[in-house]
Amino acid sequence: MQAKSLPFASPWTGPILVALCAALGPWLVTDAPWTWGVCAVLFVAVGLPHGAVDHITYHHALGQSAKTAPWRFVGPYLLGLGAFAGWLLWMPVPATWAFLALSSWHFGQSHLTGTSNTWLGRARGWAMGAVLIGTLLHAQRASSAEVMLFWMSGMEATQILDLVAGMLPWALGLWTSTWVWAWVRGMSDRSQRDKVALPLQAAGWMYEGAWLAAMWLLATNSGLLWAFTAYFCLGHAVDSWRLEFTQHQDLTSEFATYYKWSLPFTAVFLAGLLAILGSVGMGWLNASWAWAALIAGSVPHMVLLDHWAPPKLSRQTSP
Repeated sequence: MQAKSLPFASPWTGPILVALCAALGPWLVTDAPWTWGVCAVLFVAVGLPHGAVDHITYHHALGQSAKTAPWRFVGPYLLGLGAFAGWLLWMPVPATWAFLALSSWHFGQSHLTGTSNTWLGRARGWAMGAVLIGTLLHAQRASSAEVMLFWMSGMEATQILDLVAGMLPWALGLWTSTWVWAWVRGMSDRSQRDKVALPLQAAGWMYEGAWLAAMWLLATNSGLLWAFTAYFCLGHAVDSWRLEFTQHQDLTSEFATYYKWSLPFTAVFLAGLLAILGSVGMGWLNASWAWAALIAGSVPHMVLLDHWAPPKLSRQTSP
């Protein structure tokens, strides 16, 4: 296969876009209709499609080259979504913590530089994701609490946000410590103490630091709706597309073709979302169930990409 052509090949695309979105924050306020319109377009065009190629990742991890989604993939996917939605409403506090932990891992791994299959890489990736999420929730505490009231009590939401705020400096400290440890190890290893390894470490530290700075700018200058949408679609999804396109498929070298394969399942996801919103509007479904389904929709995606596929992909590449 020819070299894969990616329109946003530079890893700096994401943090630069997120930082630019921070400048738009004062104008894209949550109660403005144009904000909802812009966010809807980004979710449909970028956010949803980046998860609508999970079936291709599934086949690739099994060593197959197919573009269809069989029931052995769709069935567990929907079952996991439904089970987590039910857990969120039945036991909102532990389910919310589980969701935050999964999301921290997922977001951090998507921006991690270097290897992620060591304990140091895993810890740094989780810490970076925790800082990203913690920064957003802490900066948008009041709005976050309002959203969480749909599936838990105000006291429970307050306690979770208090703990997130308390854990934020520790997560930042863990991220910093893992970089310091990696630097010390590099300096003590003669094979790495050269003109290549250490500058690469410095570049990686600057890149990951740029992500944390960009999120801080976005979260402190925007409402929750725009801050989350901009990061999720133009930050996380953009980096995920790069990983998925280059490492999770060997079907095409053109990103436009790969993107086209996401459209049918994007349409299915969108139809389901619209059906849920319509049911809430008609009074057939409680809003808490709608929020639970929306949140749970990302859980199978995170489990597939972060916990199911990696061990199978590593076995394929191991000698």
